[in-house]
Amino acid sequence: MQSRPAPRWLTLGCLLFFATSAQAEPAALALLPPRIESTTQSAEQVPSRGTSVLGVAASDPQGSPLTFTWTTTEGTLAPPVHGATASEVTWTAPDCLPPDSAPVKVAVTNAHGLTSEVAFTFNVGGDLSVDYQPPFAGSQFSHMNGVTVSQNGTLRLALPPRPLNAERIAFEDNVSLSVQLVRKSADASHTLGWMYHDDLVARGYVGANDELLDTNGNGIADLHEDLYNLAPPSGPQARPYIGVTPRCPRTFVSGGFTYSSPALATNAGCQATFRRQPLTDPRPGQGQSVYAVDVVGQWEPDTNMNGYSDWGRYPRIPNLLEPALPDNDFKGLGNLVVLLTDDDENSTTYNQMGAVPDARLTPPDGIPDYDVSAYTQQGVRRPTNPDPGFSPSDRRIRLGDIPRHREIVFFLVAYYESKHTPADAGITFPCLKKAPDGRCSLFLQTPVSVFFSKSSWNLDLDTRGTSPAAEFHQGCVYRTTCDRQNPYGGGACVLPGTTRRLCGWLEEPAHAMLYRPEYGAITLPGVHFVVPASSNGAMPHLALASPASYPNRWLMGWEDLNGGGDRDFANAVFELRAEPSGVVFSASLDALPRDLDPRCFVSRVRVAKSDAFGPRCSDMSHPYTSYSISPDCQRCTDGVCLPNASPTFIPAPLGAGTSESVLDVSAVRGQSLCWQAWLGTADYLCQPEISNVDIGYELTRLP
Repeated sequence: MQSRPAPRWLTLGCLLFFATSAQAEPAALALLPPRIESTTQSAEQVPSRGTSVLGVAASDPQGSPLTFTWTTTEGTLAPPVHGATASEVTWTAPDCLPPDSAPVKVAVTNAHGLTSEVAFTFNVGGDLSVDYQPPFAGSQFSHMNGVTVSQNGTLRLALPPRPLNAERIAFEDNVSLSVQLVRKSADASHTLGWMYHDDLVARGYVGANDELLDTNGNGIADLHEDLYNLAPPSGPQARPYIGVTPRCPRTFVSGGFTYSSPALATNAGCQATFRRQPLTDPRPGQGQSVYAVDVVGQWEPDTNMNGYSDWGRYPRIPNLLEPALPDNDFKGLGNLVVLLTDDDENSTTYNQMGAVPDARLTPPDGIPDYDVSAYTQQGVRRPTNPDPGFSPSDRRIRLGDIPRHREIVFFLVAYYESKHTPADAGITFPCLKKAPDGRCSLFLQTPVSVFFSKSSWNLDLDTRGTSPAAEFHQGCVYRTTCDRQNPYGGGACVLPGTTRRLCGWLEEPAHAMLYRPEYGAITLPGVHFVVPASSNGAMPHLALASPASYPNRWLMGWEDLNGGGDRDFANAVFELRAEPSGVVFSASLDALPRDLDPRCFVSRVRVAKSDAFGPRCSDMSHPYTSYSISPDCQRCTDGVCLPNASPTFIPAPLGAGTSESVLDVSAVRGQSLCWQAWLGTADYLCQPEISNVDIGYELTRLP
């Protein structure tokens, strides 16, 4: 309780004094009004509908009795308690007042009709200095995505396992994706890219149930036809050319249809490559059966830049898989995330066919042998390289932000010799067209192969036809002494809880790379890992692992041989990761009444927080937290409040660690208050943690 002596005619603190008298005779002019001796006020800062106990003590210079009269222009007064020289009353505040309002007065009158008055000033409706946010508990949040309240009462990332299926790669929430090369173990060179599934649907390549369409009815799926620009230049089967100008304007006839000669399967001389020749049937169960079949394309080493080129931005990447650029007449649909998978001690790509040159001679370290930072996320060379040369920042390559539920399809372009030895090595030419009995009727010979994450979209046939297409002991190190088809010899590992033995998936250097901090110190679990067979006899080429103990991280292992070859699914291995992130939305703070006076609104908000990052952070970790305030997260009418579908969130400018700021939110004129916090990091060993959030507020009122 605040108490103040009160000399007459002075204003003390928040109290205003006045003295008045009735008309008096000249003889009475010497009479004096009551003297205010002191006042008390239990609270000057009062919450909405809160109370303050007010008191006054007075004396009369003439010694006459005193009367006390309390009045208020806002809020309500309880019945006062009067004494001979003092009076006390409890005032209940309204929902809000303009700052420094003086709604309550007390008039002290003596027996001679002389009066002195005192006014009490208040600030009503919230207090910036008070913390209205209770300690964290799950019930205080309207939404928590990827965040949990820890046992210590802090907010931390809690990333649920997100198993991915190679046949449909989509996410329940918006994600920021990146890839890191783990290991390349192949003679071939490769490019990794991706496309949005709905772009392929919009272009007319994909129909219901993900089947590839053949809208011109010539027996080749339109997607495959446009990859290699096989459609004829004219006639009923013609399709728009993907690119600017055909490099090899030849045609050939197969099965009664005219097709264009594929430049990606033709050397620099553009000779005719179509022929009919005897080949072994690559389908499983056909033994050594040989039949005469049409083949288009060729393979012979040709280092001329025009050899096996469709004249796009990157000569050996199909124009359709490039980003939309003038070089492909803006018909490209792809994003080229890793232009070259080479990570070795030589400076050559396979037959000099790589999308970009190999420019490094260092031992494998997970950083591709080209200057990654010189290219955009789409794979286009930047006008200015922000980080010239090779550096650790070239390890992690961003795909960008992927919207929730928007499916992506990965592809691998492999540059390697093209041969057909299905019986001996399980390798075959890709098949462009099948006869009604399932036998391939038109093969493609090319050193430029394209493999999709969706197995049924692949051109090559599965030469074994087993289900699953491959299986491994995921945590076991692969040893060359292990026979994948007969894993009961040396080098195999026993699956936990069984007597079954299987070969490992990845070689020891890949395991060692995954255990490095840059990859999140991953140890692969000892589980049964399978690559499912496709639904249409095509060869799957992507093994996609989702280790349950490492949420938001997946391993992509590619098989780069047509027909499956040795089926190691480890020729190019990448770590795909969604940057760990989460968000919490607080419920509306209970301190604000649901039936707030419509003239009142939140004017200022104080936000204070304490957070930290750990346990092990580096310059590449990039952890972050960010905070925002909404003064209109609910819409309330007659005491009934509903969530605002589009609340106004105002970012709070806060520094690292413990920080505080005050925001003017009066322009929104909101009547509820909530906050949100975003947490994220690029490093699984460097996690953000929020230990405290304080929220204070003030209300004001419309004039």
